[in-house]
This record gives sequence, structure tokens and C-alpha cells, in this order.
Amino acid sequence: MSEQIKQSNEFSKPIYIGEWRVYDIGATTLGDLIKNNIINKHTDNPDVLKKKPDALIVDTNKEIVLYVESKDDGKLNSEKQISDAIKQEFDISKEVGARIYAVRDSVKTIWMNPLTGNKILDEHDNELQTNIHPATNPKETEKLLKRLLSSISNDNDKLLKSEYLNPTDLASKIHQKLWITKNVSPSTALYTFVELFLFKYLSDLGVLRGMYSFEHLRSLYKDNSEIDVLNTYLSDSGARAKMKELFPESMDGTGIINGNVFHEDDGDAKIFRAILDAFKSYENENGKFINISKDFKSQLFESFLKQDSDSKNMGQFFTPLKIVDNMVRMVDVKSGMKICDPACGVGKFLLESIGNRISELYSYDENSKELKSFVSLTGYDKYSEDNGDKTIILAKANALIYFSKMISENPSSEFAKQISKEILNKCFELKHSTLGTLEKIEENTYDLILANPPYVVNGSAEMRKLTNNYFWGGLGVESMFLEWIIRSTKQGGTINIVIPDGILSNINNKLLKSKIKEQCFINSIISLPAKAFFNTPKKTYILTLEKKVKNFDGTYPNQTKPIFTYICSSIGETLDVYRFDTPDDNDLKDAVDNYNLWRNSNPSIIQEVIEKRSAGRFKALNIQDFDPDNSWIIENWWSEEEKVLIGLKKEVKRQTIDDFINLISETEDLMQGIKGELECLK
Repeated sequence: MSEQIKQSNEFSKPIYIGEWRVYDIGATTLGDLIKNNIINKHTDNPDVLKKKPDALIVDTNKEIVLYVESKDDGKLNSEKQISDAIKQEFDISKEVGARIYAVRDSVKTIWMNPLTGNKILDEHDNELQTNIHPATNPKETEKLLKRLLSSISNDNDKLLKSEYLNPTDLASKIHQKLWITKNVSPSTALYTFVELFLFKYLSDLGVLRGMYSFEHLRSLYKDNSEIDVLNTYLSDSGARAKMKELFPESMDGTGIINGNVFHEDDGDAKIFRAILDAFKSYENENGKFINISKDFKSQLFESFLKQDSDSKNMGQFFTPLKIVDNMVRMVDVKSGMKICDPACGVGKFLLESIGNRISELYSYDENSKELKSFVSLTGYDKYSEDNGDKTIILAKANALIYFSKMISENPSSEFAKQISKEILNKCFELKHSTLGTLEKIEENTYDLILANPPYVVNGSAEMRKLTNNYFWGGLGVESMFLEWIIRSTKQGGTINIVIPDGILSNINNKLLKSKIKEQCFINSIISLPAKAFFNTPKKTYILTLEKKVKNFDGTYPNQTKPIFTYICSSIGETLDVYRFDTPDDNDLKDAVDNYNLWRNSNPSIIQEVIEKRSAGRFKALNIQDFDPDNSWIIENWWSEEEKVLIGLKKEVKRQTIDDFINLISETEDLMQGIKGELECLK
């Protein structure tokens, strides 16, 4: 290793940027760095190994994040100087696997994408020249490099906009504070975080102003005690009361402010201040809470409740966002539609159905102070002893985040009250009766129903005894929900729901299946992998139906179009409690892409194309083969060989009798050999 390393101890005491290490090298070869296990080996080229980078930033896996070529001031003034400087080490950086290459002096930095050989551009298509100072400003350096790493690729040289926050990490930290100091459950901690998040969020949006704002409350710490500040927040004239005024409870008793963790004592006052400080610290590093990431809306609730002692019941109200997104892609949402989820949980199906089109489907008249909607959302959920009113409260809080852009454009108390009236309280309703949603069938009401209804066998018989509204039979609450869904959908309306395998296979569902076949066109059945849902191995399917329009004589038309069926082994995330993204392993996305091609084309023309694209996972099945007396489990139409081909089953290797005899003979010879060696040891 070079004398410079030994003398300056650059490697023994490197600068740290988060988990990265910054090495100011200068006189050390890449070969020495590899030999001393500082960086990984990517090349054997002796000319490359002799090169001496000016500086490197290296990650925990010893891969080079940034390769730096430094120049004296005045050496990067002309285009030729810049071009020559870039060429000096660019190919070297590429060969050693550097993810970013930079040429810099004390004034500016020229950023390069080694994957393309092009200069990196900023958000406005100008050459990025932002300088970095790892020693004096490590956080800004880390933030810029992370943006660069998440932006550049083989086909992108431009810095992507950083306008959406995902404070899931902040939520986890605050949960830890509450758990350690107050020993509260994850669900209670979630209520509290949601309340204080909304306090910060509505303040940053400009809805909470002056004495009700987050910044005003924090400013009170200068001249007041911690307990006085907490009391101010909790008082009848404080920010909490203001939020309750702007977002009042609906007729079912649910609102968005329900975090009752803090009380008027010194211990709570200290925790309260620590949490407010955590929000402020996050803002200082990441920006104001104005535009919130789409993923946060889902991850927030899941990250808390996956830790709950009652997490076994999560599947009752959590559908993984990957499944929700793809199911929404399978349907067409149009102006004037009435959309329903009869078991809405935290509202993801409804909110995702309009999430990318809020500006089209909603408008605010500043003169009349009215929020006009061009689509109707209805979400029901049932009160239970286990979950209380948590799902509807979280659904309403979730909706506020979806409407963040409209709120930021109309940051007034009047608009906040309209959001509360027309969205939060009008769209979501908690049912307190024993039957919940099932108490009343809303015949021919909805244009579109999206849902993952509960599937519970125990207690369903007792529920049926409480009503005379269900005639199609079947086992479990899921069969009652399916009847509710079909009967509540308008003729010509669309149904896209998750069902358990029992609906398709159980002999007791014969009448139910005959009613499905009689009253609906079966457009698709998509098999989801086991463990697609949190904490349950239940096998499930996506069922897409179109309710038939009756003929003039009152009969139903026959289905002629084949059924799109598809077997998925992956959904774009790991099938465990961690749910890591797996974008390169997503059969469900492929299934939906192919389904959308199928439903918008002539099946006889497109079928062969989809068969080639699907690699054995797709079949077009005839409706005539779906006899209500028999199982509708679509895997039954795949041969054993086909299941092996798509990885659904492992290949069973069979041996002939002769092969088995030979194996015995070989084993005997081997044992004789071992016996002989042991005899020699005596």
C-alpha cells in the first residue's frame, strides 16, 4: 500500500456519510485498494489497476458509489478542458464498476452516468453542476447521491424530481418512542401518529394557520413549559379541537382525530415534545409534508399493524397494494359511476380507483364553496370488538392524503369542511349491526364493485338466521358477500373481487355458482399464489364478472366469449411479513397486462399472442366446461407436465426396476470399498 495511506491514515479513519465511506486517496492504485479489501475486484486489466483515483465513495458491499477526478481551479473553464478531464478517468471508472463518475474543482462538479457515457442533467434539463462537500456537509452529499442513484439508469441521464415524501421511517421511530415510554399497542400508536401527522400535514398545506399551526405550537416552547404546550394542543381552543371542527365525526361516530395517548402530565409532555421535534427534524432533512408518496398511504398502516398482537386478523382489512393496483387496472372508471367496496378496510380499492384522476373527477367551486364530484364512492366496514372503528378512521385519514393536491390548491377551512362532508363522511360508513353491510342488499345500485370481502366459515350459519335476504346458499360469509355483490350491481356493471378457493370448489356452493353463471359473464379468473395475503396461507383468486343485461323476455343471454384464466406464482413483492419489492418477478402484472389486451381485442385473434407471452400460465377456457356440479379451480385444466413447466409443481423423477437394481449394486460396491478401508485401520 502506498506511503500516502500509511501516513495520512485515510483508510483507518475515513469520513462517513451514512453507511458509505469517503476515501480521499490521491496516490494509491486501484490494485492496492483491491488487495487491501477496500473495493471489490471488477477487472484484471493491469493498466486499470495502476490508476490512482483522487477520491472514492464506497458502500458497505465495497462497491464504488462515486469515482472522483479532481482538478485545480481554472482547469474546468472551457468545454475542451472539461471534455479532456472527463476522458481522463471515465473509462477507468466504468471498468471498476463505479455507479457515478464526477470531475470536480472547488466551484463545480461535472456529473457523468457510466452506464450511458452521458452527462447527468438536472430536473430542468441543464447539466448538473452541483458541488459536494462530504466533510463539511455530509447530509446534503448523501441526499444528492441517493437521488442520483435512484434516477440514473441505462436509459435515463436526468435527475428525477424529488417531490414526494415517504415518512414511513419516521412513523416507525415514533412508534418506538411510544412503545418504549408508554407501552402502547401498535394500533394505538398508529392512531396517535396519524393524528400528529395530520397536524403537521395540514399545517404545511396551509389549512391550519396562525395559532393552530404546527410551527406556532413549537414556538411556544421558548417561553412556556412542556406541560403548558401540551395542554395548549389538547385544550378546547387548541389545534386538536380545530381539527375536530374542520373534520367532524360522521353519523356513525367516526372521525379522523382519535389518538388519545397523551394526557396532561409531565411524562407525556416530554414525549409529545420529542415527537414534534422528530417531525421537525424530518422536515429539515426532507422538506415539508405537502406531497406524500403513494406508497406511504399503504405502508404506514401495514408497518404498524403487522406488529400488532392481533396481526393474524390483518388479512381481514389489508389487501396488498400490489394486488389492489392491478385489480384497479383491470376495470374502467368513468365519470358518473357509482363505485362500492362493501368491506372497504382502509379504503384502498376505492381510493386507488380514483387516485390518478382526482383532478378530472372532482372540482371545487370557490364562489359557491362546493366540492363537486363526478363519481360516487361508497365504502362500508363493520364494527367489531377486535378492530373497533379503526379501519374507517384510517380510511378517512388515507383519503385526506389522496386529496393532498386539491387541499394544497385550496388551503381554506371551507374547503377542508367540504372534503370532510363530501369525501370522508359521505364515502365511508361504519356499520354497527351484527350483519354489517350484509344487513341490507342494495339491489341494482352500483356500476362497479371492487372488493376483497372477508372469508369466514365460523358463525356464518348464525348470521344467515338473522336475515331472510339470502337465497343462493353456499358456505361461509364470503358466499353471502358474493350474493350481495352480484345483486347490488347494476345490469351491465362490473365486479372485480378476491374470492377464496372454496367458492370455486365446494360442493355446497353449487347453487351459488349456477347463479354466477346465469346472471354474469365470467370475464377472468386469476389464480393468486398462496400467502399472497398477510399471515394467511389461504388460496385465493381474482374473479372478474360483468352482470348481464336481461333480454326483452326477461331471460339472460348466454356467454360465448371464453374465460381468461391465468396462474400467478408471484405478485411483485415477497410473500412474507417483510413484503420487499420484486419488480422483476411479477406474474400478476403480466396477467393483468395480458387480460387488458384480451378484453379489448377479438379473442380468436389475440389468443395465440397471449399464449406466447404468458409462457404457459394462460388458458382460454370455454364457459360450457364450468359445470356448477364440478370444481371451478382453474389449475384443474393444467396438465401435470404444464404445472411443472410453470413451476407450480416439482418434476418427479421415476426410476425403472433396472435402474434401481443398478443403484443397489453400486451401493453394495461402495460399502465393500469402505469396509476394506476400515479393515486396514485395525
